[in-house]
Amino acid sequence: MSEPETASQGQIASESAEARKKSRTVAQSSGTSPAGNITLRRIRAEAEISAISRVLEQTGWNRRRAAELLSISYRGLLEKIRRHNIKTETGSQLTSIARTAKVE
Repeated sequence: MSEPETASQGQIASESAEARKKSRTVAQSSGTSPAGNITLRRIRAEAEISAISRVLEQTGWNRRRAAELLSISYRGLLEKIRRHNIKTETGSQLTSIARTAKVE
């Protein structure tokens, strides 16, 4: 592996650790969620959604590259995207396209 890939994987691991710390802090400070139940499953799902979304944005939704950076299989990533209903943010993409388009 080249150095940029290693740095990206290190950054992802760091961000993942950050998400876990935030989840722990939220769970400790609030005690319970609005629904009244904080579960490991829910915290893990939120961390997965956050990490996957961030990496997909970094890679421009290149799912093969995102799976590589997350150190999971391509099929595993596709399953998580489907399970968590993760979608592209078409609104932000359209806004950025509009900003760069020339008006004649």
